[in-house]
Parts: sequence; structure tokens; C-alpha cells
Amino acid sequence: MTVPMDSDTTDTGHRTDPATCPLITVEDLQVTYYLERDDRELVAVDGVSFSVAKGEFLTILGPSGCGKTTVLNVIAGLVHPSAGRVTVDGMPVRGPGPDRAVVFQDYALLPWRTVYDNVRFGIEMVKSSRKNDKRAIEETIELVGLEEFRNSYPYELSGGMQQRVGLARALVADPQILLMDEPLGAVDALTREVMRGELERIIAETGKTVVFITHSIDEAILLGDRVVIFASNPGSVREIIPVGLSRPRHGEHTQGEQEFGELRHHIWTLLKDDAAASVRGTHG
Repeated sequence: MTVPMDSDTTDTGHRTDPATCPLITVEDLQVTYYLERDDRELVAVDGVSFSVAKGEFLTILGPSGCGKTTVLNVIAGLVHPSAGRVTVDGMPVRGPGPDRAVVFQDYALLPWRTVYDNVRFGIEMVKSSRKNDKRAIEETIELVGLEEFRNSYPYELSGGMQQRVGLARALVADPQILLMDEPLGAVDALTREVMRGELERIIAETGKTVVFITHSIDEAILLGDRVVIFASNPGSVREIIPVGLSRPRHGEHTQGEQEFGELRHHIWTLLKDDAAASVRGTHG
């Protein structure tokens, strides 16, 4: 199989066409940090460009330290670019906004709040028309399957359940975009498999646009409409690969398909040198 390669090419697996109706546009992005200890500048990412269509699930994959999280933080409005620009719905990103919500790997739940109150905090954080909307909170808790645990505290929940709370908190204020930074990275392998299927279901039901960072090739293919492959030193886009596999994508069944295996091999071929260099500490 020849894998399609195009930074803005679409295929029949996409919900919408990112080239003709992008919701998010990243153009020639550069982020540079000053390292005071070494008295030098570090270019974290350079020349990064891609777009994300409304309703698309875009996965980003690359070795540690290649700037994936930096780019996500620029889209979130948490980091300002040194050059280039990011737009959402045609408007430049100048800071955080209610149209975007971030889901972190470490859950970031408030331990003194119940599940219900942690989810409510998602509304409190933004100036939302849903403020004090108990129905929205209850519906979101039900969406992630935690209605029987609404009065539980984080310490009473498993890692997977805590991540569901974090996802519900992000969803409750009804943002257009979910920015997810390795949200399944802190759970065990079995829980991760279950959560991946649940996440696919929830996104299908809500129609959100998702930018999702992962270190897992399988996860990137199983979840993504397209996979953005990052290179290191500095972080840059190496290739953007459409995923034409039909949905829903059931783990073992989909992983047994020839197209999945060919995509996985192609992506691993792109990543293996950077991954080996990262392990040896030879980047930079």
C-alpha cells in the first residue's frame, strides 16, 4: 500500500475537509525560549504548519521533547508564539478562550470537590451561558458514565474514572475544541484500551474537534482521522498521514486489518531514528 502524504490532504475517512473549511490553522509557527542558565535561545518548534477541520480528530505523534505540547499550548492560548500564527475560526489566538478546553494527563482534579463539583468547575472557569446549569452538569456526568459516582471524591476513584471526570469538566461548558495532552498516559494498559473506546464514543456523540497528543502509534491510528508526525531538534512537522479506516475502530479487530499494519509500519519507519536518538540522549 502507498500511504497518502500531504500536509493538508483529505480522504474519505475525514468528517470534513481541513483544506477547505479549517477550524484551526497553524501557520509557520515558531516558539523560542531563552535559557538563562546557559545564556542561549532554544528553538522548541520551527516552521510548524497544519490545519484542523471542524469535527476532525487529529492525533499528534512524535518522540519526547519534539514540541508537541508546546504547539498544543499555543493553540490553547497558554504560550505565545515567537513567529507565525494560530487562528481558530479565522480569529487569531491571543489567549485562552471558552471555545477551547484542555484535558491533561494528570487529571488536575480538585481533591476537596466531589465529581459533581469538579465537573461544575468547568463552567465556573469560563463565562458560559451554562453557568449554574445543573442539567448540563448531570448530562455530562452521565455522558462519561459516572452518574453513580457524582458524590464521590477523587481519592475514591480509579485512574480511569478520574480521567473521565477531567474529560467531563472539559466538555461541560460546551467548547468547540478539545485539546488533549496524553490524557490516557497515566492509566494502566487495560484501562487505556477501555478509555480509548469510550473516548471515541463520546467524541462521536458530541461532534467535538479534537487535537490529541500521544506517544502510542496504535492509539494515534485508532483515534485519528489524520496523524501528524513530528520530528525533533527543533520540533517540526515531518508528515501528515490520512487514516482511512472505517469507524468505530475496535482495537483487536482494527489492528488485524492490513491497512492498519501498513500504516503502523510506515509511521514507525518515520519515528524510529528520532526515538532511538531520544533514548540515547543524542538530540541537541
